Amino acid sequence: MSDPAGIAIVTALATGAVQKISETATDDTITSFKELCKRVFARFRGTPEAQEALDDARVESDDTAALEKVAVHLHRAEQEDPEIARLMAELRRAAEPGTGGSVTNTIHGDVSGRARVVQARDIDGDVRL
Repeated sequence: MSDPAGIAIVTALATGAVQKISETATDDTITSFKELCKRVFARFRGTPEAQEALDDARVESDDTAALEKVAVHLHRAEQEDPEIARLMAELRRAAEPGTGGSVTNTIHGDVSGRARVVQARDIDGDVRL
């Protein structure tokens, strides 16, 4: 499960931060994430290797190897539990760039010195720069 959305979900599970999935998480995304956490934590408690992998990832949430171990166990859980699979599909959609109302900017070139970058969304009213 080394796809970016899958790793984002695993990182969110390890850190408890739904923002790892989507910076603009909707109420539905938050609800799905909480439900996934409950189901995964309950399932992992019954599997010592899975629980140990999750514990390791919680201690070092930036450790790619630890996250990959959790991803393997999560993938197995996803294959065996249709509700976990449904929640994962919902969260993968939320993690995709350009969905959930997110804004993506790509900047090429130097933005130092006098150069400026402005990002905005849903502005209501006048803007003067």
